[in-house]
Amino acid sequence: MADDDVPLSALARKPSLPKVDDDTPLSSLAGGVSKTPQKRGAPKASPKPSPANTTGAAVGAGKGAGKAKPQPAPGAKRKAGSGSSSSSYSYSSSSDSEDGPKPARKGGGKGTRRTAAVIKKKKSTEEGIGENEGGPVKKRDRSTKEDVVAQLLCRWWFSDEYKKNDWPPQDEAFYQERLEKQKFRKVTIQEWEWLPEEDDKGRKKVYELSQFRGVFRNSAGDTIDLRPQESCPCLSNFMKKDMATLCSMLISAYDNQLKDIKNSRYIKEAEKTQNAIKTALTKIRTISHQANQMR
Repeated sequence: MADDDVPLSALARKPSLPKVDDDTPLSSLAGGVSKTPQKRGAPKASPKPSPANTTGAAVGAGKGAGKAKPQPAPGAKRKAGSGSSSSSYSYSSSSDSEDGPKPARKGGGKGTRRTAAVIKKKKSTEEGIGENEGGPVKKRDRSTKEDVVAQLLCRWWFSDEYKKNDWPPQDEAFYQERLEKQKFRKVTIQEWEWLPEEDDKGRKKVYELSQFRGVFRNSAGDTIDLRPQESCPCLSNFMKKDMATLCSMLISAYDNQLKDIKNSRYIKEAEKTQNAIKTALTKIRTISHQANQMR
């Protein structure tokens, strides 16, 4: 038995693990106490204390009595085999370093940058029409006249001027006369491959684009636009008109759009559009009144 004079190193010393084989009982492996492997069926022998071991322990206790345990010098490294606490400390340190928080990456990922670019592009697209080299003009930077023109360009076909006079013109004789002046002749797609490039009068063949009235194309693929450019509903032509005329055209376009929207099958969307048009109509009538007073 150990007494108060037994050195700590003797208490911390672990018993050597016994050799095991296929006949070793599982209870001896799970118990943590070294036991001599025994064959199955053999009776267990009770261990007897050895006189030699008892005498050696007493001698060792006598020699170690009164001696202090040497302390390690400051800054000296602790030996790897000094105890189980050092191994557990090193394991916990390594696990903490592996499981610790990793530094965050700078900036967002590709998805974040792509989303930001799409939002920025959408915002710039919604802000208005172009000013410098066809680029966008911000809506808040428009003048009153530019804002009226922008609203008119969205619904010019509802205005009374263009409802009375179709644009482009639908009269076939109008384009036939212009084709003759430029030495062209109109042919159909079905007969295109069977007709010569020029006829006996020197007129080259062209065909009309079905989706664009008054626009033709020749054998070289060039576009020939014979629509009247002076009455074209475009930004440059509308900006040449005075403010009172533009307001009158826009008011008639709003009125005719309100009449036409009553035929819509989408009732909820139609109601929202009607409310928006009525609000804009009140505003444009105020602007029209001011423009007429300045004439």
